[in-house]
Amino acid sequence: MPIVTVIGRRWWAFPLALAVTLVLMTAMATSSARADGPTARPAVVPAAAMDLGGLFLPAGDGGGHDEDGAARVRVVPLLGTDIKVQVSGLIARYAVTHRFRNPTARWTEAIYTYPLPPDSAVDRLRMTVGGRVTEGVIKERAEARRLYTAAKSMGRRASLVEQQRPNIFTTAVANLGPGEEVTVAIEFQERLAFRDGQFTLRLPLVVGPRYIPGQAHPVNFAGGAGWARDTDVVPDASKITPPLREADAGKGNPVTLQVAIAAGFDIGKVTSPGHDITVTRPEDGRAVVRLNGDAVPADRDFVLRWAPAEAGAGPQAGFFWEKTAGDTYGLLMLMPPVSGGAGLALPRPARDVTFVLDTSGSMKGVSLTQAKEALAMALDRLTLADRFRVIRFASGYSDLTPLPVAADAAAVARAQVYVRGLQAEGGTEIVNAVTAALAGVHGPAEDTGQGTRSRLKQIVLITDGAIGDEDRLLSLINGRIGDARLFTVGIGSAPNGFLMTRAARAGRGSYTFIQAAGEIKERMAELFLKLERPALTDVALTWPQGGVHSVEVWPRPLPDLYAGEPLVALMKLNGAGPEMKVSGRLGGRFWEQSVTITGGAPAPGVASLWGREKIRQLMANMRTASLHLEPKDADAARVEIRREIVDTALALGLVSKFTSLVAVDLETAPSRPAGTPLAAAQVPVNLPAGWDRGGLEGTPAAPVPSLQKTMAPATPMPAGQAATLAFDRTDPAMRAHLAAAGSGTPLAATP
Repeated sequence: MPIVTVIGRRWWAFPLALAVTLVLMTAMATSSARADGPTARPAVVPAAAMDLGGLFLPAGDGGGHDEDGAARVRVVPLLGTDIKVQVSGLIARYAVTHRFRNPTARWTEAIYTYPLPPDSAVDRLRMTVGGRVTEGVIKERAEARRLYTAAKSMGRRASLVEQQRPNIFTTAVANLGPGEEVTVAIEFQERLAFRDGQFTLRLPLVVGPRYIPGQAHPVNFAGGAGWARDTDVVPDASKITPPLREADAGKGNPVTLQVAIAAGFDIGKVTSPGHDITVTRPEDGRAVVRLNGDAVPADRDFVLRWAPAEAGAGPQAGFFWEKTAGDTYGLLMLMPPVSGGAGLALPRPARDVTFVLDTSGSMKGVSLTQAKEALAMALDRLTLADRFRVIRFASGYSDLTPLPVAADAAAVARAQVYVRGLQAEGGTEIVNAVTAALAGVHGPAEDTGQGTRSRLKQIVLITDGAIGDEDRLLSLINGRIGDARLFTVGIGSAPNGFLMTRAARAGRGSYTFIQAAGEIKERMAELFLKLERPALTDVALTWPQGGVHSVEVWPRPLPDLYAGEPLVALMKLNGAGPEMKVSGRLGGRFWEQSVTITGGAPAPGVASLWGREKIRQLMANMRTASLHLEPKDADAARVEIRREIVDTALALGLVSKFTSLVAVDLETAPSRPAGTPLAAAQVPVNLPAGWDRGGLEGTPAAPVPSLQKTMAPATPMPAGQAATLAFDRTDPAMRAHLAAAGSGTPLAATP
């Protein structure tokens, strides 16, 4: 009788290093990610082996076991991560360096998964082994993977950076020898958020566990080695679920960090809600921020906020530009008028507000406490002109009332009691809950005097966003939002920033994040202003003097703007006039302002930010193609969009869903001896700070492929044929060189 392991309904207890045989994997072809049944025994990473954290792999060539049956593992330590950030006005440039050491006697392929800000423009990779530096180059994803795989099979040191989500990346390093250290550095930049009078830098440091719905595939077609199986709903689940450190292992993956801020104005208070920091202020007007102590564990987002020393002294308008490859790129920031300002006093509209609260297992503990407090504050802000509804979700969903009810004192009091009694457990079936919320705001509703059409229809989603099926939710919002607005509140120490920001944009709303209990009041007060005041809509840029056809502006269309939010537009300018006009409608009133773009400030990186924003918008267009086109036409549109993304990413050297950075050391002979097997290793990550492990444990574990992979013997390099050509000088002939080396043909250098 074949061995069959079926995954249970509660998904959260994932294996930390589960060794599964091929027979077991095949037998699971018909298993469901949520079916009842016994669970596979997970292999664990012993606490004694996790002092430093980092890479791990099963011990012994066959992956041995302890007497109790748990798989033994060895650790390839993550010595540390060093992060340096340079802020210049609106742009932040990051250099992130990971250092690993292989203390085992085995040759290893190191694979680690880590988060980045969701709008990161990743453009550089450097691999350093034994003092030798190899630069990466950008390639289409499939080609980069082929180059990396070929180099790995030949025993050459190589590194590959791939994007799994806009905020999740994977780096693989091939052929790390016994006792060797490797340094892998990436560089990227992002546009900082300037909202509500202050700048915010948000750098995620840990990929939290994700809820993975759907039918499990018999094998991981995506080729990942995470704790989750690929499913029909999340086909790359194995690539976004890095293993978790054992509870008794303590925290690991140490991080050092420094941020140098050149804001362009006198900086006032600098704060971080989740980390202790030291701020020094050199005489040149900058602020330099460091973490207190030598290092901190990577278990929460690093959030840094600063504002002008004088209230109102922040930027009201700015234009930054960069010229590269004969093209001019620009970044425009403009603070629009705010409702309630001089001459713009507008009545507060009546609203139908649907609150959607996440009570899944990942929210257990501090996160749910914060979420309930935030929702309680929102309920207290409702007026008699408003109506509301509360939906909670986990493995399923339920609502307090099927339709919005008047926000009188009795109804609000009942809702407060209901919210206080909610507990966290189960999965995160967010799509069903949001579907119900969207159906409710568009369904029949009682007219309360002002008429349903005059009401603002708003949905407030409060969650940590710990799901793997983001695209499914975003497609739902895009297709059904209608004239409603969706706002998000990201809860906890490590929320899914990609989902929070993209869902708000798809829902034509706004977002906020709450990391610590002490900032709930301030963050929610900012959100209330956006909920209660009219947005600036129908925002447009025009060039009165012509040249509009030579301007490529992203995003398109420009988003609605809420109180405290600037207009930010990235553009490619070739032959446009020096003056543009910005217009929109605020509470039904037309508004327009002229902006002169001559002069401005030069800012390296604007071109990359333009490219990243274009790619973001094109990915959204790809996601919504099926909403507006017939299936055949949608497929053709997606092919065309993909090509445009690839062309943009390759032209600007950016990592995207369809492009990757790859580095191969061709300066020396292959490092791994012929016939020596290569073992794969993954990086276990910390449980995000404030998460309650009890919300994850005691539930079935999803089977994954064995973390140990043995390769065929490497093809030997011909005697005396050491490559002398640096990788960045072999492009675009890299594949030919690798093919020649693999077939035994001498490696020829080309200038």
